[in-house]
Amino acid sequence: MSIETRAAVREAILAFVAARNPGLPPGAVTPETSLVTSDALDSIGVLDLVLDLGERFGVEIDEESFDLRHFESVEALAAHIDGKRAA
Repeated sequence: MSIETRAAVREAILAFVAARNPGLPPGAVTPETSLVTSDALDSIGVLDLVLDLGERFGVEIDEESFDLRHFESVEALAAHIDGKRAA
């Protein structure tokens, strides 16, 4: 896994969440924030995020991508997308 790519994915996720939630204070969503249990994104937001990441980073989005373990944190999703790029 590329540390640079994972960092780029993580930053893309954080920017996406910030754009969808302009009322969130800076730093409210961190790499440890759950995308499942927090109010950072609703279910449509999660779908839009995964599709955006797939397009941005050139990965195919499949059923496995929607496994809840990939959304336990921003970092977990970044690692999953980065892993798909490396595959």
